[in-house]
Amino acid sequence: MARIDVTRAAKLVAVAGASGSGKSAWVKKQIARRARVIVWDPDHEYPGIRCTTPRELLKAINTRKRGRICFTSSPKHFDYWARCAFAWGNCVAVGEELADVTHPGKAPPGWGQLVRRGRKRGITVIGISQRPAEADKTLLGNATLIHCGRLRRENDRRVMAAEMDVSLADVSNLAPLEWIESNEKGDIRRGKLKF
Repeated sequence: MARIDVTRAAKLVAVAGASGSGKSAWVKKQIARRARVIVWDPDHEYPGIRCTTPRELLKAINTRKRGRICFTSSPKHFDYWARCAFAWGNCVAVGEELADVTHPGKAPPGWGQLVRRGRKRGITVIGISQRPAEADKTLLGNATLIHCGRLRRENDRRVMAAEMDVSLADVSNLAPLEWIESNEKGDIRRGKLKF
């Protein structure tokens, strides 16, 4: 395992948006130059060392000091992935499709540990969901940055407007590939994803 550098600034980033809103493309831009990345990748969207079993994932984190490790497995192994990301440390941990593996109530134990204590281990956590109303609120409640793209359902738009402290209209009026962000200081930014 890597030696933990607790002085490294780490972030907790919540990313929400409907299918096709550009959320995964935005995340890929954010992690493009990062040396250590571990991804919960149910749709094979990210390039890197592909692991499909817990044994392969454990071997990858034990033998690799750098690179991108992508874990594509059954949702029952999500908690194991989160625990491995926590153990690897000093990395970016990207969790795709959180509504498939978390619930609005309490976070699964490994994910909760990663979100609540990962920053102390130099881990930037990026959690992504198409349906923020269905994903656990641990990440949203602790996020240093909330990035929101277009959302189709009113309930999801209401959740994100409340979490970012912006008007419902600000979220409802997002066009394809447009986004709005709120950081931990309450600063609001808007933009459009460009390819």
